[in-house]
Amino acid sequence: MRRSTILLALRLLQLGLLSSVADLAAAQPVAEANLSLKRALELMRVRDPNLQLAQTAVDQALADKITAGERPNATLAWSTSKINPAGHNGSGDFWNKSYDTVVSLSQPFERGGKRKHRLAQADANADAAHADYADSVRSERLAVSQAYWELKRAEEKYKNAQTLAAIEHRSIQASEQRLRVGDLPRLDVERMRIDAAAADNAVDSALGALRDAQVALAALIDITGQSGELSTADDWPHAAGALDPKLDVGDEPAEAVLARRPDMLAAAKRVSAAEAALQLAHAQTARDVTISGQYEHNPVAPPAPTVGHTLLGVGISVPIFTGSQYRGEIARANADIDAAKANLARVRVAALADVHRARADLLAAAQRAHRYDSDLIQRALDTEKTVEIAYARGGLALADVLDARRSLKATQDDAADAHADFAEALAALAAAAPNEDQGTTP
Repeated sequence: MRRSTILLALRLLQLGLLSSVADLAAAQPVAEANLSLKRALELMRVRDPNLQLAQTAVDQALADKITAGERPNATLAWSTSKINPAGHNGSGDFWNKSYDTVVSLSQPFERGGKRKHRLAQADANADAAHADYADSVRSERLAVSQAYWELKRAEEKYKNAQTLAAIEHRSIQASEQRLRVGDLPRLDVERMRIDAAAADNAVDSALGALRDAQVALAALIDITGQSGELSTADDWPHAAGALDPKLDVGDEPAEAVLARRPDMLAAAKRVSAAEAALQLAHAQTARDVTISGQYEHNPVAPPAPTVGHTLLGVGISVPIFTGSQYRGEIARANADIDAAKANLARVRVAALADVHRARADLLAAAQRAHRYDSDLIQRALDTEKTVEIAYARGGLALADVLDARRSLKATQDDAADAHADFAEALAALAAAAPNEDQGTTP
């Protein structure tokens, strides 16, 4: 058994084990409802159908490598002629009859380095398929990370809406007691009821957004049936680190980042594959040679003595290019190289823009989140509490209380947006400038 066949068998065995593990994981429900981002990414690697499709492309490229390395098969031929239908081929067994039996063996030999160029093309395509898989992992990691933080954003806004609605309903109960003793006009109570209804509507809206976010994350990790149980376990990442000049967040040269990006690697490998295809097209103009050997058994026909005659023969054949000179294949290979280089340039421009945009977005999101982490939330809480106390003592009008409550909720929602934007900006930068240890190999 050849080495390539052994490697293929081992690869198929590995795929079978991975498939069994994936099937077992898919059959098992997710035990934890409070998912960490790390756990969500682990589920993505096992369950994401996009990664399974990318893995299939890798397997196809590996199979193409085996095909590219194979040499032409020999041909064994047997023919028997001079068979007289009237039976006048002499007496005796088949071997002694006057049949003309020819056994030949022919073996083609490739010239011009065709096998070498096929292997070079297949190797480059296999490397490109591996890079495509890594790029799929990069993209799916970003999608899962963003969906995770979107879910946490929705959770916080739902909690803020519930808190405001609870405050509004408690205020109605207290106001009704003051109304009964004549300490509060009925108009204020009606205004509170209107605001409470609006707060309830906000709760329903926030719950709808929460359900949407749960489904979006569940779809990426293939647990849609359990989407209603999903909740986040991680805290918001701290924005202060991204603003620390000592950490030099995102200061790595862009060219060094591009050297690690799998989409750039895939595009570069496809240029190499196209160049190998051009060499293969030129190699087609080198004439292959087919060498054959022949054994012929031809006993003398009756009435001559049945003495067997054994004849040997050799032959050689080469194609004559009377029609195709492979000019079309060579021209197509040159065009494919131009297309691959243009695609590489396009991917490079997009990747550079991705890196610069991610760095700029991260800095802006970090500054915004840091403002809320410093004192904005606490100041909004203190202001709302002060207004509530002043209103209870009769020092402020109801409109001031309602404005303070709305302002607090708006500030809390804005803080959730700022934290989510920063977390997603971190994920976007990690995708734009991936590290070498992100586990992107199949």
